[in-house]
Amino acid sequence: MKYGSLTIDQAGELVNMLGGIDAVEALLSGKKKVVLAESTWRSLLNACKQELVNGEFTEEHYPLEPVADDENEWEICEHHFNETVTEEEAFRRLPELGYRLLGGPRRAMEFVAKNPDLQMDHPLVVTARWRRPKGLWYAPVFYRDDGRRSLILDWLVVAFNPICGWLVLRKRY
Repeated sequence: MKYGSLTIDQAGELVNMLGGIDAVEALLSGKKKVVLAESTWRSLLNACKQELVNGEFTEEHYPLEPVADDENEWEICEHHFNETVTEEEAFRRLPELGYRLLGGPRRAMEFVAKNPDLQMDHPLVVTARWRRPKGLWYAPVFYRDDGRRSLILDWLVVAFNPICGWLVLRKRY
């Protein structure tokens, strides 16, 4: 068997990455399998099964929010306004209504992956935003475009009608 230029230190690092010598022995005996996963961000986006994704919806622009200490006390839900609102209005009013805005796309992507048909019924606005270098704010929207699942970025001044669901966090009861 050839190992190329693999050093003993690199082999030791590999053993540690796999979970130690017991894990390596289990792997070699066939009792354990290694699954090489892509990044969590990409995995979540893939789980959403979007046919079109805006090229600026990236991990750099929309990093995953960390897991909060009180995360289990808050659940993701949709809020629908009774009138047309801009994102700016929504981002101001939602916290006033007792909701938390999303700190990133993680929980929204998990929600969309678990509820894939919702975006085919109405747009789902993610309450996490990114500012372009020229100063305009954008928020991701899971949307139906010509019957395809699409993830677009809408800018802050766009008006959204009441059919739009705003993805926010609400306190569990």
